[in-house]
Amino acid sequence: MDATQDRREFKFLLPAEEGEDFRHFIAGQIPVDRGAENGYPVISEYYDTTDRHSYWQKIWGAGNRRRVRARVYGRPDGLIPPAAFIEIKHKLDSDGVKRRASLPLDSLRELSSGNIPAPLLEAHRSKADQRVVAELEDLIVRGGARPVVQVRYDRMAYDSGPEGTIRVTFDTKLCCRFDLKPLEPDCRNFPLPVVDREIAVVEVKTIGSVPIWLREATAKFCLQAQSMSKYCLSLERYDPAVTRTPLALAI
Repeated sequence: MDATQDRREFKFLLPAEEGEDFRHFIAGQIPVDRGAENGYPVISEYYDTTDRHSYWQKIWGAGNRRRVRARVYGRPDGLIPPAAFIEIKHKLDSDGVKRRASLPLDSLRELSSGNIPAPLLEAHRSKADQRVVAELEDLIVRGGARPVVQVRYDRMAYDSGPEGTIRVTFDTKLCCRFDLKPLEPDCRNFPLPVVDREIAVVEVKTIGSVPIWLREATAKFCLQAQSMSKYCLSLERYDPAVTRTPLALAI
């Protein structure tokens, strides 16, 4: 699937065992990501303002919202080389799109201080990369967004290919940290559990209509789509800027 296209996203939270059953079903329908047959770790660093503007947009269901995150991939066995991206997640009503640009891993610290790293400003950058830079200037340089929390999890991904229209991911072992450290591929120093019990966060991304077989599977496995954000869950459990607000205390 082309991640730059507008797409619909559905999320399901399943107990670990049920998530594994559903994953085996999906594995019979869609190929696993090539080169990542055993899964891979994902480390994300989420940006927000001091008053948590992005968080509250999500909570209040703003129809048009954006969020910045840095993301690092890589496995210690070298099968998935270390790679870093800066991403803009844009949600417009029920549709979502992800715009991202690659950059050297050591450039992430410069970005986290509020500056656009030089590699993102190089003349050879594509128009898509230049759009990412423009949004970073809006959200980080002028808007004041900075890293708030870092989240780690293990992912298994199934994708219908470059010309396909569906991608399904299974994320487990969610953990986070607020003592922000330089991002490193597959770093395991994340002491805080995002949730109390082990779950699988299942994300289904589709371009166009949802396949009939997937609709039938949703009924078979009793899946119920729900709004969920690893970023928001982490803040709601640990971040004083959220947990001590009058609204959070009322809830």
